[in-house]
Amino acid sequence: MNKNVIFIFKSPVTLAGDPINGQCCIRITQELPKCLISLSFYAKQYSKLIQKRKLPNVTPNSILEKELEKIERIQVSIDSPQKTQKQKKYELNGNVIYRIIRQYGVQKVLLSSQELFKGQVNPGDYKFFFSLPTKENMSSSFFYTSQDGLKSGKCSYKITLQIENLDECLNILKESAEVYINARVQSSVEIQRQSEANIISYFCLNGGIAYLSIKLNKSNFTPGEQAIIEYQIDNSFSSKNINRVEIRLINKLLFIDDDQVDRLVLNQVVFSKILSGVNQGQRLEAQIAQFEIPKNLKASVRNQTISNQYFLQIEALIDQLLISLSNPILCQIPINIQESRFQQVVNLDGWNFVPILNASVNAFSNLTVQQSFIPT
Repeated sequence: MNKNVIFIFKSPVTLAGDPINGQCCIRITQELPKCLISLSFYAKQYSKLIQKRKLPNVTPNSILEKELEKIERIQVSIDSPQKTQKQKKYELNGNVIYRIIRQYGVQKVLLSSQELFKGQVNPGDYKFFFSLPTKENMSSSFFYTSQDGLKSGKCSYKITLQIENLDECLNILKESAEVYINARVQSSVEIQRQSEANIISYFCLNGGIAYLSIKLNKSNFTPGEQAIIEYQIDNSFSSKNINRVEIRLINKLLFIDDDQVDRLVLNQVVFSKILSGVNQGQRLEAQIAQFEIPKNLKASVRNQTISNQYFLQIEALIDQLLISLSNPILCQIPINIQESRFQQVVNLDGWNFVPILNASVNAFSNLTVQQSFIPT
């Protein structure tokens, strides 16, 4: 990070459709007779999925050297030169050849690019207040990389400050900062689901019908927040016990490549909890279950390259031999997880900003400079 540029954001996460408000502090160390100071806002959606297929009947000699990546074990020091990594089609690991298949999905958009100041600047510390507009249909910020590094995806937003020397057509300074967005969702209201199933015992004898109904206090959560579930089980028309009720929170992650093919990355249970069931012929009324949304969950996302979804499942289970259900007694509710971040702490000790001179700046349609600290 360049110590001569500091971005300060009013909020650590911005709701899509609301402006990104903040300050940009710049330290100019040399006189710039003619320069352009601009601020750009980018969005990038990216997914990468690498597959390695073993080729047992292929020898290294049958593959062109430029297409073969050799996996070597070497000792690296701080002074070791960095090798340029090229994307090759094959990998040699020991005596085994692997075919490398890459699927990509990439979307990059420049949302706005506006001038902050154009003219002469003397050395000093300057501060610009900015308000960047966002669109209501923006996805939440998202970052994922698998442990083996073969699967990665992100939906990221950045603002980039750039200072150009107009006389020499040179970039003097370029610095970016990550901006975090939460997608705008429908109002978070209580959700209800119901499920029922016939209980079938040995020789296809009908064991009656069991009913399950649930209420979730809301549908929109941040990691670490408490979810409250109210559930009821009506087993009064059944001759079999409902042994247990299981709560599951499921995460399903898909990457969408440039050919619009959905590729499954994750389908896992991130939380589970067992609750008590109910005996035959009985009814369980208004039972409350509460659990914490795991703190390590990433935001829900659905765009052209990434789909990251969460489903809350409640299932009534019968653990008896020779007993089956006509269909699972299961209720499923999709829930939305939002990005959660702490407020940044910025130290401006040693910065001496030039006083406000109310210098005029250009009027912009997408970017508003509320105040500018410009030298004379």
